[in-house]
Parts: sequence; structure tokens; C-alpha cells
Amino acid sequence: MSMTSTCNTCRAGALWLAGGLLSAFLALDAVGGEGGTGIITGAVQSGGQVRTAFAIDRQSGKTFPGSIDRARGVLTIGGLPLELTYDCVVEYTDAAAAFESRVEGVNLSVPRSDYVEEQPLSEEDVATIQSKIRKMNQFEDVVEILAIEGNIQHAVIVLNKLRTKPFYDSKPGEVIWRLELWHYERPEETWYKVRDELGIVLHRERVPRSVYDTKSLVLDPVLGGLQPSAERPMIDLGTISLPPARPGIRMRIRENSEKPRENAP
Repeated sequence: MSMTSTCNTCRAGALWLAGGLLSAFLALDAVGGEGGTGIITGAVQSGGQVRTAFAIDRQSGKTFPGSIDRARGVLTIGGLPLELTYDCVVEYTDAAAAFESRVEGVNLSVPRSDYVEEQPLSEEDVATIQSKIRKMNQFEDVVEILAIEGNIQHAVIVLNKLRTKPFYDSKPGEVIWRLELWHYERPEETWYKVRDELGIVLHRERVPRSVYDTKSLVLDPVLGGLQPSAERPMIDLGTISLPPARPGIRMRIRENSEKPRENAP
């Protein structure tokens, strides 16, 4: 490759990056700032595959639609009320798959413990929480614990649950699917489910089992728990990598790998 060709390639890459940053800062200028609203932005690999993108406030269930600059691969979600917590959701198609896929944020943050030096969950803590969760679930007959994160006093758990047995007014082959976020705490010696919270429902559907078996959903903590503020109205997610489309409810852990489904029915 000649020196001229190399320089042209560098210029093209620089222009693409500058264009993406300019789009984000123009959007911030339009919606952000003191007394205004926030914005979430990021660069999406294979942006042409993205169908929709939005942010969701899990407490209210309200969603905020985003836009995709497909030429530059830039995702922008503006008009976000400040000081609230959002998860970012991206729905996309994969040319190699015959179904739609989704990657969405999940908030795995917990309060700090009372200890001066933070201490992680021990293996014994995790085993205790797992045991308590399985005893509490009476309606669902399949319970997958996709993640347990936290510290010595606080834990957050991602649960993928199914009712596959017949239930009231159920149709043959129908299931109830619930994807939930639970919080546990240990104020003293024993772990308890947080009493003033039933659990945050990420998904609840009553569908044929054949429909559930084709769902392609990856939960990504990097896209969750986003809090634009007056001091920091714009949150840049960097590059958002779209996971390969394949059936299953999975967790993308922080080491950029995906946790396989456990106790799959």
C-alpha cells in the first residue's frame, strides 16, 4: 500500500470519528445543560443492523426513543430527565439468523457496605442467597440464576424464570416467562430479600413455548444503571458491540464474555 493510500485511509477514519463526535455534541447542546435534559450516546458496530434503540426508566416503565445515524453508526437518545436511572436497549437483526435479537442494560449496582474497606460477596454468601431464592419461588418450576453481584452486605440477583406446568386458563404449550432483578441485604448475620421491594420486572410474558425458545436476549451491565446529571448530562457508552444472534437468555459479564444459560429446561 502506498503512502498516499495510507494517508487517505487515516483521513477517512478521522472524519468518521469527528462526525460521530460532532453529532453527539450537537445533540447535547440541543437537549443538555443545566435545568435541561440528558443524553446517552454511543458508536454501534454494524449500525445498519439496528432496528430500534431506546432508554427505559425501570421504576416508571417509561421509554425514551433514540435515533441511529446509520452512515456514521452513532446512537443518540436525548430528552432524558436528569437524576433518573436508565437502561439502554438496542434491538437488531442478524443476516445469518432468522430472528430478531436484543441487547439491553441491566443495573447491577448496589449500595456500599458499612465497612471502611469494601468486601466482596463470598462463595458462602452466594450459596446462601441461591438457596433462599430457590425456596422462595413456588410458582415457577424453572429458575435460572444468571448473576449474583454485590458486597458483604448488599447483593443484586438476575433471575430468569419459567412456569412450564399448566396454570389457570393456560393453553397447551403455553408458558409464563419472567426476567427479574432482586435485591438482598444482610444488615446483621442473615441475608434477607429487601422487604420494601417485590422485585424489578424486566420482562413478563405469557407466550407459547416455541416463541420463548427463539428469544435472543443478552443483558449487559455496561448499558445499565445510567444516570445523566446536571454535572454530567451526556453519557458516552463508547462502542456498543452487538452480540451474535442465537436463541437464549444470556448475561454478558464484565470480562466481555457471555454466561451460558444454567439449568436450561
